[in-house]
Amino acid sequence: MSRWFLPNPASVSPGVLAAQVTPPGAGTLLRPSIISERLKEFFFPKSELPVIFSCTREGLLQMSVEWFNDRNIMMIINGPMSQEWLDIADDCKKTVSVFDIAYGTEPDMNAFGVELQKESFDVLMFVETDVYMGTSLNAAAICEEFRSKCPDGLIVTDISGCVFCGFDEILSGLTDICLCGSEMALGLPPGLGITIMNERAHTRLLAHNIMNGRYFNYPRNTVSRSASALDAPAYPLLNALNEQIDTVLTEGIPDRVQRMAAVRNYIYEWAGARGFPILSVPQVCAVNCTAIEIPAGITPQEMAEHAARYGVFVTAGVGQMPKNSLIIYHGNDTTPADIMALIRVLDRFLNDYDTRQRRIPPAMRRQEQKV
Repeated sequence: MSRWFLPNPASVSPGVLAAQVTPPGAGTLLRPSIISERLKEFFFPKSELPVIFSCTREGLLQMSVEWFNDRNIMMIINGPMSQEWLDIADDCKKTVSVFDIAYGTEPDMNAFGVELQKESFDVLMFVETDVYMGTSLNAAAICEEFRSKCPDGLIVTDISGCVFCGFDEILSGLTDICLCGSEMALGLPPGLGITIMNERAHTRLLAHNIMNGRYFNYPRNTVSRSASALDAPAYPLLNALNEQIDTVLTEGIPDRVQRMAAVRNYIYEWAGARGFPILSVPQVCAVNCTAIEIPAGITPQEMAEHAARYGVFVTAGVGQMPKNSLIIYHGNDTTPADIMALIRVLDRFLNDYDTRQRRIPPAMRRQEQKV
């Protein structure tokens, strides 16, 4: 059995995968609205009815930039996920103001307030949890500061990395628009996009229609999707989302978060015993992902290749992360047993590693057994 610790696409449970093959039945076309109502009732009670459609996370980010193409945008950049958002804005020829936070560190709220006072911003965009760096921003402090300086502005938050992690209801009350792709913390295969808005944002976007075409046109999509079968998401992913909601509700959000925190503690203890630093300071450490620094002489790529031979999958850092960083995503359905299997595999690599030859000795390689 393989064990998947990659952040994107993240692991999908067997039950959720199996739900995709459920054949369509009567009333399938009503499914998006039914699932939207479940999401609102259990996770986003302070928002309007969530909109579910076929879209990747990258499509959601581009759509958000298109929504506010003629508005003054500030974007918080603190990791690979937010950097990707900025890159998409650049590709759309949209100039945005940037508030940079060093990767893995806590934002300077005083400096943030000073930046907000330099000009009036219509929109703030930020990623709550970056599942590559393993960081979670203090969304409450950020939203409070922005609203105090720009009371008429809208706040757009990418929650792809933290949905179903205990922040759903909180974020839907703090921010105006939440964007969620299916391929990370939602625990689904890629291809489903969800937008969650409060009444304030919903009303503004309906009135502020600057987009041509169909796909990125929120007002047109919101009106037409309720009556058109052509806009319905693929039913396999809807079945998967419905099954995932059942799974999360059965476990319960508090127990789910506690399990992820317990799994994270195993990684912290192992990294501490090995002398591997955690790349994020304690104030911003995410509950569902950890990035660690690997010592000189060993590359994360070699560790990942070794682990893959056992059916255990991790990945090296991406983008502007330190070159010697290793990413371990331990959200969704990851259990302590999964992490212990990963630790055994990595320990074998580290114990047998020949730093001079930069390989595992052949004699040891023949002794490898699948975990």
